[in-house]
Amino acid sequence: MTVAQRALITFAVVAVVALLALTQATAWVFYVDQRLVSKSSQVGRITFVLPEGTSTGTAFLVDECEVLSNFHVVFGPWYVSALRPPSPANQGIFELAEVTLADGSHPQAQAVPVAWGDYTGPDRQLRRPGEDWVLLTLDKCLGQQYGYYTLVDPAYDDDAAESGSLAAIGYSSGRQMVDSRCSIHWDGRKLADGALFHDCATLQGDSGGPIVKRGTNRVVAIASGYRSGKGLCAVGTGYLRWRWSGDCTNTAVPMSLAVTGRIDTAMAAARAQRELLRLGYDAGRPGDIADPKLAAAIRAFQRQARLLPTGEASWSLVALLCLRRLNI
Repeated sequence: MTVAQRALITFAVVAVVALLALTQATAWVFYVDQRLVSKSSQVGRITFVLPEGTSTGTAFLVDECEVLSNFHVVFGPWYVSALRPPSPANQGIFELAEVTLADGSHPQAQAVPVAWGDYTGPDRQLRRPGEDWVLLTLDKCLGQQYGYYTLVDPAYDDDAAESGSLAAIGYSSGRQMVDSRCSIHWDGRKLADGALFHDCATLQGDSGGPIVKRGTNRVVAIASGYRSGKGLCAVGTGYLRWRWSGDCTNTAVPMSLAVTGRIDTAMAAARAQRELLRLGYDAGRPGDIADPKLAAAIRAFQRQARLLPTGEASWSLVALLCLRRLNI
């Protein structure tokens, strides 16, 4: 082989490697699993024992005492929850598996559903992936010690599109893993059911996990499910695409202003109930923010505080309740 031939081959190899590197950096990757071990203390496993069997997934802290996960993790797949109405009576266990206590155990808390999306639709027969979310309150405020995420609407985050600027965390591998460079397909379009597309490596067990802005604690979406075609786009094959395709993608619940508004309202009600119970009021069963006893307890406190007795929870009410508990 001549010097010229060797030089030509060397140049060709370098060019191919550079092209592959560029492709990996810019292409839409579907089901190529390049995840690494993760150690986030704000993300954990969540488990519910249902009549049909045990349901497990991922959940993450969004306040001192609340976590977010998927509707289908907490209440079962759509064909199950279509038969049995979702209810705060569903109680599960949230565990911070990446935090090890002195006795070798992991912090755990009982998780009670507080508010959720209309996943099954009004006729309880259809799936709406964009509504596949549940807010749960914990009987131990783990977020006070370990921190929590904030929620951001991807529509107002210019750097959240196809730039590889996102990371997804979940438990499909039996331990916490992170896909540290993935993207959402965001050009103002979404699926008809309100979900959005992403190329993060998410499989069974990752449901309910956060999709965050890499290097921050800002969540733009909750991993929910997948939609795949056949052949090279089938689940588990691993396929690198040059361009985005609606047949080769995963779905997530975007943290839109509409969704985060409902979550914020529910968190205020859950916090108000918790404070009222600490003060000795009969505010209903913990987590059941629709219980009439909660509204009655709020009105009772408002009257004592010489406020208009609306019976409505708000963050200003929560602040007053905290001051009362602290005798301020």
